[in-house]
Amino acid sequence: MGTLSLALLMSACSTQHLTWQQRRLEHPTAAELQWERNNHVMIYEGMKDREVNHALDNHFNRVQSMMFVNTVVTDDKGNPLKDLKTGKVVTEEDGCD
Repeated sequence: MGTLSLALLMSACSTQHLTWQQRRLEHPTAAELQWERNNHVMIYEGMKDREVNHALDNHFNRVQSMMFVNTVVTDDKGNPLKDLKTGKVVTEEDGCD
């Protein structure tokens, strides 16, 4: 197996457990990066606040192509917070009513 094939296989194995949004955010394909460079915005929905913060810190050069909605608020361990009254997962307010 060639070096390139092995690298692609290892990359695929390391991203299999990710949701499609996590994969696209952290490991975009060349076509996806080109799409972003053509002034398109990808809307990511329901991602954890830690994932969003990580992306903003580590992919700052792509931030103009990212929009996050219904971001899940997590506790210190990374678990989603739940509203004590409703039991629903807490999401960040986007300021729109």
